Amino acid sequence: MGLWSLFAVGFILGLTGAMAPGPLLTVTITESAKRGGHVGPLVVLGHGILEIILLVLIVFGLGSLLANRTLYTIFSFCGGVVMICMSISIIKDLRRYRIFANAQASDKGMHPVFAGIIISLSNPYWFIWWLTIGMGYVMFARGLGLAGIVAFFVGHISSDLVWYSFVSYGIHMGRKYVNSRVIKGALFVCSLFLVFFGLFFIAKGYQFLTQ
Repeated sequence: MGLWSLFAVGFILGLTGAMAPGPLLTVTITESAKRGGHVGPLVVLGHGILEIILLVLIVFGLGSLLANRTLYTIFSFCGGVVMICMSISIIKDLRRYRIFANAQASDKGMHPVFAGIIISLSNPYWFIWWLTIGMGYVMFARGLGLAGIVAFFVGHISSDLVWYSFVSYGIHMGRKYVNSRVIKGALFVCSLFLVFFGLFFIAKGYQFLTQ
């Protein structure tokens, strides 16, 4: 398998994960409606920073240190609480939300880069994916040296950047043609999904703790 093949594999694997409904996509949708189309790339930047750190740990053989239930429990609990707090904040701000008057409110709340880090870190399945499927491909890519690892990772993160940018800018541009009530309704539904994901991760943390 050559460098372009590794890039393609990383892109396809990343795209299947990026397009699946989840907390990262939910946060991107809610924040894009409030802040603008630049949210998607910024969320991916935060997500990518965390993935680079994890990738380095895997390459240097430290991935096994991350595969323990204590870390899963801590990140799941903390991340779940953060998601629920974000949801409450969004719902509180809905009354004051205006489609074309969000410049002053754009700095409120968690920064998209930080949100990308926190939401990814709180997801135990993100860890599990990298420590199983991801680790397997990284070890395979090591056969081509640093170039192979970079090719796989660039393909993987590029899929996130393409999809989340598409979603973010699509929502931002669509605000011109969609009624304010519709957007508020969508934000409310997304907030409920965040509560669901938060409770789900807290429950997962409890499950890890009791096993």
